Amino acid sequence: MASPPPLQTSDPLIDLPEILLLCREEENAVAFKDALLKYWPAVTFSSSPPPSTIHPPPQQQKLKITPLYERLNTIPPTQLFDLVVSPANSYGRLDGAFDDAISRTFCLPHHPYHTLTHAAQKKLYERWRGYAPPGTCTLVPFPEEIVSTGTVPGGCRWVALCPTMRMPENVVWDREVVYKCVWALLVEVERWNRGVREREQESKGRGGEEGKRIDRILMPPLAVGVGRVSKERWAGQVVLAMKHFVDALERPERWGRLDWGELGQDAFEVETTWKLEEMRRK
Repeated sequence: MASPPPLQTSDPLIDLPEILLLCREEENAVAFKDALLKYWPAVTFSSSPPPSTIHPPPQQQKLKITPLYERLNTIPPTQLFDLVVSPANSYGRLDGAFDDAISRTFCLPHHPYHTLTHAAQKKLYERWRGYAPPGTCTLVPFPEEIVSTGTVPGGCRWVALCPTMRMPENVVWDREVVYKCVWALLVEVERWNRGVREREQESKGRGGEEGKRIDRILMPPLAVGVGRVSKERWAGQVVLAMKHFVDALERPERWGRLDWGELGQDAFEVETTWKLEEMRRK
């Protein structure tokens, strides 16, 4: 018996998650607001919703972006999210800077500090033979030993490995690595959620992680610490990656057959996030 066709939807953005932007420092939130105004004025920060519920993006917003002015370990326990983004190294070691906070928050005190690192490195070996190039994204489900406790902060179930650098280093030279990371992140999450919808149609619902969407992701600033990327470049490239990805979903006829002229328009937009910086340094 033939399988039913994939679930159709009139909303091409239905599989995009809400973005919780973790802004410990006010200046990062200000830079992001400025980038939205400059590159994507149709989208603004959303006010925080009731934390224990999932809401679709408002009709007037193409993507819901909600700032959280917290550290990872001070997020209110009622604030739910499904995935946390790791922006660090290519080898899945979650033991420095924000990655250290990830391991401390989700592993300790009930599990060894390196529990998530070992899960991440196992997945990286399966997919990349241990080295994920900067600018990629790999989704890693939390080990069952962590999830089964029922005490995971925020109900988080995934870590997205989005390396901005091979090893801890200044990555200002890698001009568009933030854009590449965010694009890759959206690709992986949208693909996962689309797969969940299609499996639901085929099996009328399924238990386990394969049947659960990634509705809300927690993302810190990328490469602004050890990476030395300016907050303006980080914010601009995140906004442009989101804007271009939304456009790709809404206009498959364009993005499925790009010509050099169209490519140039998008590339020029991204170049504006770093070209002036380089000119000022000369």
